[in-house]
Amino acid sequence: MYMTSTWRTAYQETINPIGVPEDSWFVPNDVRNANVVPPESRRGAGRRRKRRYKTVEDKLRSLQGAQEKKRRRCSRCGEENHNKATCDRVI
Repeated sequence: MYMTSTWRTAYQETINPIGVPEDSWFVPNDVRNANVVPPESRRGAGRRRKRRYKTVEDKLRSLQGAQEKKRRRCSRCGEENHNKATCDRVI
């Protein structure tokens, strides 16, 4: 079933252009005047990071090794407390 000859026979016909010239196409005015803009924000590639609740053990562990951590800063929008992978701000 997944042989080269099967694929060639399935796709042997060519796709021909429409016989009507583009000048004679009927396009409604609301479609012609539509202003299409890109989305406000792009989603990052890959699987989103899960945001979970910290357990009591996690909180105690973070207090015991209480060294001053460097604050995370997003390289996309410049705000703190998140990074580029979790940024939901408008571009």
